[in-house]
Amino acid sequence: MKNIRDVAKKANVSIATVSRVINGHDNVSEKTKKKVLKAMRELNYRPAPSYRNTKLFKTLAILVPNLQNSHYGEIVMGVESAARESGFDLFISITKENPDMEYESIENFFQRKIDGIILSEFFIEKEKLEKFQKLNIPIVIADFKDDSVFLDSVNTDNFSGAYQAMNFLYENGHRKILHIPGPNWSPAARDRINGINEFVKHHNDVEVYFTSNSGYFPKEGRLALKNYLKNNGINFTAVFAVNDLIAISVIDELRRQNINVPNDISVIGFDDAPISEYFYPYLTTIRQFRWDMGYTAAKLLIEKILNTKSSLPRKILIPTELVIRDTVRKID
Repeated sequence: MKNIRDVAKKANVSIATVSRVINGHDNVSEKTKKKVLKAMRELNYRPAPSYRNTKLFKTLAILVPNLQNSHYGEIVMGVESAARESGFDLFISITKENPDMEYESIENFFQRKIDGIILSEFFIEKEKLEKFQKLNIPIVIADFKDDSVFLDSVNTDNFSGAYQAMNFLYENGHRKILHIPGPNWSPAARDRINGINEFVKHHNDVEVYFTSNSGYFPKEGRLALKNYLKNNGINFTAVFAVNDLIAISVIDELRRQNINVPNDISVIGFDDAPISEYFYPYLTTIRQFRWDMGYTAAKLLIEKILNTKSSLPRKILIPTELVIRDTVRKID
């Protein structure tokens, strides 16, 4: 592995000069700086960040898969609020569920001298993530439950939220329920299925069916419902959708097939997305507190940055809340 000495030798400068370039000091000529940076590129040398032994840069970073809907946007807003309160700036990287983009973004953050990182639904290989952990880079996970990663994390209690949704449907007389699940890679989606299964374990008069198609976006929900109805017909009285976007696409597809919500079929979502209280009929759902998730994750990260003492990772679960609107009907 190449080191700072190799860079100094290739650029024909001193190690101290290389160090000054890496740490952004002004007392290096532009010509020398270019020589050093060129040598670093040619040697594929990426210095380990040195900020843990110097002053703070007062900058946080967050990686999110996308900003296509309100979910990650609200998490980012929570992070930004906590960062601003403590005098930190915020970098945002959108990685499009691409592990190579995640790895590149993390390395770029280190070169920009950030103080810590929040990872939201990361896809990077565990071995690569461990590389950064060994450098004592403060990292907190938000909205991605993975107990195999030895890091602080903040998540919605998706298990209990799904159990709560099932219990509400049960209290309203529903015993045959169709679930449209999220993607297999999502721990949140898996936890919601686990919550459903736990409820069924304790209520043997309930049957839950699952669509073969899954996803988080409306077109995936529409396709899941259409295929299920084509193959099975209506053998359920309620649909529990993995999120509100899926729930709304389900309501729309049922309407297209002249099936009324909630008179014929009840629907419950998960998220309490902003559109849920404006799309008619107004959606009954499980609210998760995304802003709080981001805010708490940022507070944890800042605490880690300011406190050099090591501690065991903290795993925080934020409770959900049932929001009753108009899409679930009580039946006999």
